[in-house]
Amino acid sequence: MRIFLGDKMAKYHIAVVGPGYIGQAHISAIFDNPRAELRTIGGTDRKKLEKLRFEQFACGRVTTNYEEIIEDKEVDIVYLCTPNRLHADEAVSALEAGKRVFCEKPMATTLEDCRRMVEAVNKSGCHLMVGHGARFRPLHISVKELYESGKLGEACFCESDYIHSLRSFLDGPGHQWWQHPDEGQFAVIGGGCHPLDLMRWIVGEFEEASAYGTTKVLHDVDWDDTVIATLKFKNGAVGKCLVSVGAPRPYAMNFSLYGTEGTVENNKLFLKAFGEVEQFTEMPLPVLGEVHNCADELEHFLDCLDADEPPMIDVRDGARTVAACLAIVESLETGKPVKVVTEF
Repeated sequence: MRIFLGDKMAKYHIAVVGPGYIGQAHISAIFDNPRAELRTIGGTDRKKLEKLRFEQFACGRVTTNYEEIIEDKEVDIVYLCTPNRLHADEAVSALEAGKRVFCEKPMATTLEDCRRMVEAVNKSGCHLMVGHGARFRPLHISVKELYESGKLGEACFCESDYIHSLRSFLDGPGHQWWQHPDEGQFAVIGGGCHPLDLMRWIVGEFEEASAYGTTKVLHDVDWDDTVIATLKFKNGAVGKCLVSVGAPRPYAMNFSLYGTEGTVENNKLFLKAFGEVEQFTEMPLPVLGEVHNCADELEHFLDCLDADEPPMIDVRDGARTVAACLAIVESLETGKPVKVVTEF
């Protein structure tokens, strides 16, 4: 239940379902936001939930019963930080109960589930936001502004990578669900969604994808640990996306955009307007490692809810990024180019 002070929204009561690696990052952001209050933590292991409640995150209650969360009239927003394959059922139930939903990326693992979530948003009138946190990084915002201002000209080529060795995660607790068969090609859907979403957001929608994959390191999983995809944008630009989750090396999510008037490579900028200067200039913005933007995501979502406006990454936007991932997966399976679905 939202608490009002005069005409201004004071607090939203939030339930976080799935207090694992990213779930706890979101809980910390909720505690730090004066407009948010943690009402409930939901999960599958009551002992762990109680330990979390008393040792780290004080909240009204913990529960292993999801129905209790969506039936609680005090809960305004449900955060879904659960395995990707569960997002659709949980989101649809919450939306039907009149809750707003923050869904961790990827929004879903199938096109059918994406369509179910779109329909539930349409019918309920409740907002759903997808947690593609890379959109909130200052560097990526600046690159988008450069492109949209025309300073880079028309896009010729765009590439982005998701490079993240997952061996330590797979060997540790809490990430075994990555190997569930219904999670599909996890490296592409769960990892590749990061760069693919950035490419879509900055350059535009994809038209077609072709991909190759291999496994050289993570032989105990059923998905490729290295995937390279070539992409065609609807605006005529071409692109490339690398997903590498096996090879041992530091985390990186690179982004480059080559335009008719200039080029950006991470935080390095070159413009034709520079004249005879044959070198990049460095933008005063850092290339961040594995940093989550949970606080910025929460602040944005609350602003949108206050104004009753769709969030930047709404249900259809989330669906289009999933569709790009699934086109790459289909190309891996068929060895053929695949059209990317963009209508939801």
